[in-house]
Amino acid sequence: MPRIEACMRAVAGFLSVFALGAGVAFAAQAAGVKDIPPVMGWVPAYGIDASMQALDADPAIGKGLTRIGLQFWNPSANGRGLVLAPVDGSGTPVGPAAIARVRNWAHARHIKVLLTVYNNSETTKVWNWDLARRAFKDQRTDFVRALVAEVRKYKLDGIDIDLEGDGFFDSDRAAFAAFVDELSRALHAEHKLLTVDSFHSPCFNAPNMSWWADWRGKVDAIHSMGYADLYEASEETFTPPGKPVCEHGAHIFKYSWQLAWGLKAGFRPDQIVMGLPTDVDHWGRPAGSNDAITHLREVQALGAGIALWDLQLAAQGWRSHATWEAVRALREHPGSGWKALVPAKP
Repeated sequence: MPRIEACMRAVAGFLSVFALGAGVAFAAQAAGVKDIPPVMGWVPAYGIDASMQALDADPAIGKGLTRIGLQFWNPSANGRGLVLAPVDGSGTPVGPAAIARVRNWAHARHIKVLLTVYNNSETTKVWNWDLARRAFKDQRTDFVRALVAEVRKYKLDGIDIDLEGDGFFDSDRAAFAAFVDELSRALHAEHKLLTVDSFHSPCFNAPNMSWWADWRGKVDAIHSMGYADLYEASEETFTPPGKPVCEHGAHIFKYSWQLAWGLKAGFRPDQIVMGLPTDVDHWGRPAGSNDAITHLREVQALGAGIALWDLQLAAQGWRSHATWEAVRALREHPGSGWKALVPAKP
């Protein structure tokens, strides 16, 4: 934990810059959030052994990560509870021993472990928004209770929400915000973390960037799931199906554009966490020119965090010691590039 006086100065400074309410201070203090960029990575239900082998490939990996999400849980069919996800197409669920295996490895290295609940599986191969909605909207209070109970049961450090909808679902925005609020109150009362995975445009799918402001003071981090779409040199635009070009043709997949959006929504720079892909060594344009270390340095310069999908680390570059030294540098020496993105005062 950072010194109390350092935390107080950091929180006070950001409150004055972004004019946030007391809710942010409560969320940060209650959950023990540090004002350094987090390094999040996920272990998928279908990749537990491969992830553990990758994590043990170099001690620098354990020194670089700050959080691991166990993508092991689905909402139950009635929305009131949780079920352990299948590890393969046969339907065999993740077992308690696998949960303990990853948790114990992480806790031995002072890495937080989060319960990741998601609405897909190896048996369905579909992001089922109806299943998600049934839980966060129709059975919200029971679902929140079930999530918190599962965190207690497995001695985890919080919850990561990975409920994804492919399409236009703004009619569910208010219900999702109410769910985040209720879950946040329950978790922060127990000094646990809450993070949310978001689509990386404000114009399509759910939850997306246009929803971020609803979660201010309630979540400890937002993971922007852009992965290979995201890089600082991007000049890509995005046009959702049947709609005008997003944000008037802005280059929305730049790390700086994503971070600026989060700052305007009232978040600290370390709370906006950029998704990076670990199944490729190079991404972005020109093709093949930018390796993982290049992109890590782009994020580092801005002072944001990173989220790695996933910890199987399939691309060889992600098992390189040099890559994980760059990850550690991102954590230990965050840049101040975010300051140029702060909204001007009226």
